Amino acid sequence: MSTTPPTPSAEQIQQLTLQWAAELLEEPEVLPEDNFLELGGHSMLALQMAERAKERFGAEYDLVLLFEKDFAATAAELAHRIAEH
Repeated sequence: MSTTPPTPSAEQIQQLTLQWAAELLEEPEVLPEDNFLELGGHSMLALQMAERAKERFGAEYDLVLLFEKDFAATAAELAHRIAEH
């Protein structure tokens, strides 16, 4: 009998988004209002972010949002898609 892991909260998704961004961008502090592209993010790092989300949550970030919006909006959109899944 397999147990489905609980759906992560929007706050948990945002915390992991910020943690992963800090690691990949080698930034000591990444805030929800920060933007991936403005912090030096590029396509290869974006794919790594997407892969981490897919491995952890079974869904990837919307890469357009990752480049155009802040981390809070990107994480909120992922949380919304995970909840609907």
